[in-house]
Amino acid sequence: MNLFYMVLAIIAGIFTTIESSINSQLGKYISPSLATLHSLIVGMTFILFINLINGKLYYYSKITTVKPIWLIGGLFGASIIYLSSSSIPRLGISNTIILILSGQMLSGLLIDAIVNNVEISVKKVAGLILFLIGTIIYLKE
Repeated sequence: MNLFYMVLAIIAGIFTTIESSINSQLGKYISPSLATLHSLIVGMTFILFINLINGKLYYYSKITTVKPIWLIGGLFGASIIYLSSSSIPRLGISNTIILILSGQMLSGLLIDAIVNNVEISVKKVAGLILFLIGTIIYLKE
């Protein structure tokens, strides 16, 4: 595996935790749904700015040529923000994040196997089972 991309993935995980924490705090004051809207507007503005600087905004003209199913990712993104900012005040950030990771691990393995036709090894299944057992142990007080 490429170390650079592994570091990027770790940074994405750190940013997920930071974003969830910030959005849950904002959600306490204005509501989780408005915190989600604000997060998405700020994120859209940021990535629009990045694409303008990089001169890549013209690629968006290709949006009409993709399969419509590929255009619904934002629904999941908004749901992630809303659900995590609703859960964190009740479960705490570490409990919420480990449950999110459990869902990601399980669904990622299934998507790889079913959609991406990736052969799932016994080691990966064993790792997932150990991770889920660890999650249960972590959540027990």
